[in-house]
Amino acid sequence: MKILFVHKNFPAQFGRLANWLAGQGWDVTFATARKGARSDQMRIVPFREHREPSASTHHYLTGTERAVIAGQGMVRAAIALREQGYIPDVVVAHSGWGVGFFIKDVWPETQYVQYAEWYYSFPHADGTPYFTAQHPVEESARARSRNAPFWLDFSAADATICPTRYQASRFPEKVRDHITVLSDGFDTKTHCPGPRDPDFLQMHGIPPDASVVTYIARGMEPTRGFPEVMKAAERLHRARPDVHVVIIADDRVAYGPKPDGASWKERMLATLDLDLTRLHFTGLVSRSDMIRYLRASDAHLYLSAPFVLSWSFVEAMSCGAPLIAARSAPVEEFMTHETEGLLVDPYNTGEVADWVVRLLDDRDLARSLGSAARDRIVRRYDADTIVFPDAARFLSDLLAHSPRAAGSPPNTGRPIQA
Repeated sequence: MKILFVHKNFPAQFGRLANWLAGQGWDVTFATARKGARSDQMRIVPFREHREPSASTHHYLTGTERAVIAGQGMVRAAIALREQGYIPDVVVAHSGWGVGFFIKDVWPETQYVQYAEWYYSFPHADGTPYFTAQHPVEESARARSRNAPFWLDFSAADATICPTRYQASRFPEKVRDHITVLSDGFDTKTHCPGPRDPDFLQMHGIPPDASVVTYIARGMEPTRGFPEVMKAAERLHRARPDVHVVIIADDRVAYGPKPDGASWKERMLATLDLDLTRLHFTGLVSRSDMIRYLRASDAHLYLSAPFVLSWSFVEAMSCGAPLIAARSAPVEEFMTHETEGLLVDPYNTGEVADWVVRLLDDRDLARSLGSAARDRIVRRYDADTIVFPDAARFLSDLLAHSPRAAGSPPNTGRPIQA
């Protein structure tokens, strides 16, 4: 079976599944705009955006124009592939970037699967107390307009997939029946419990017997709860002289509005009373180092606003790290309070700090939560044994019900549950 994955980045959400399918004997191709992408498991097809959006484009539509330009870049690569005789059975493309807009125009006989990640709305689901809408109608209109790429893809897609129930619930009710929830899957063999590495900790300025509290994100911003983590760190530094807090993130904003002036890291350092000898900013680290930190973690904090659930959250569960997480729908889909972790009001930093202290004092509770968290991920979301075989069946069934399959009825657009 020939499958083509399309994403501006690489490997992004599709890389692990693409490798697994290639290992199962599928003919896998990955089209990407990322320069220098390489793989021994599949063919890589590059495409590029030939220009930036026009300065005269209405600001509501700048993202849509950028998506059309990305779609143009991909369609040129697709035409070249077709001229070489390549016709995929299935194409899976990330919906937000526009890269799948014109797939059916080049390959009308191909089954097109839209990967839908997020639907914008107002008030914003991922809003925080740090920002107040100055012009609600303007922001509502902008949010509505940002969904144009989803609708363009949806109009052509033979199937729509979404990685979590929470994300699927964000889409309008009229389309939810056409969305199949299919997890991204997680590598539970790599992300697994293990002993604390004292040499690794000492090399990074952390005493081997320290109480270690960890936080992982792409950037440092309110959307992912960074200010609350820093406020909790201030309380923990006062309460426990043995606590070292490790911030694994870049000093930038990955999600949400960018601050005027100083970064969120600079703001927190300037306003809070923190012991900098027990506060460690690592920047982004390798996967192996991330796992070392998680194995050493006595409490891992995830205080994100309701948004796309971070892979690092699930990977922390898979590593058996004791978790304290924001009480929100995306988290509660994966975790039950006092079973696999502890759920808190992220803005009550006193409560956050108190739960950390409880975990530090009650190591049996910490171990129990961490063990249950790993068990849940292994049983429900392991990539190799559960998610990827489900995905393969989903894609195979989609093709079996397509007009290309001999004697099969046309696809009705109804979801096939994986």
